[in-house]
Amino acid sequence: MRPDVSLIAAPDRSTEKRVPLTPKQRAQLALDQNGRCGCGCGERLDHAREGTIDEHIVALALGGSNDLSNRAIWRKPCSAVKTAKDMAFIARAKRRAGETCQGEPARKLKGRGFGSVSRGFDGKIKLTKKAARTQAANDGAASSSNREG
Repeated sequence: MRPDVSLIAAPDRSTEKRVPLTPKQRAQLALDQNGRCGCGCGERLDHAREGTIDEHIVALALGGSNDLSNRAIWRKPCSAVKTAKDMAFIARAKRRAGETCQGEPARKLKGRGFGSVSRGFDGKIKLTKKAARTQAANDGAASSSNREG
């Protein structure tokens, strides 16, 4: 069980706020990428047909920043694939850090255990083999102690 209050201060996991690109920054990124998608697929950026997105190379939730060195212009189809992968990594990071508020896992259900009696296929109750051996040993010890006395 985890204690309610930790004696060790939690590390700062705050993320940087998302800041949109200015038109001048967007144009500069597009020029730096030679008008090609930032994912590396080599397709030309076509804002009118497919749409474009300014994508953080390292997601903000994973410790990325809003610097231009961490941003690129991506086509929307490519960005959707990256975003899905980033969401999985972000969820895993939160789970590992204990930030999902899901609490402790449920305890296993307690079974009936292995008692000394069992019910046979005919419906009759009988001792298990181990219980029968124990009872025979106890009966043997009791009968030998009765003989001594």
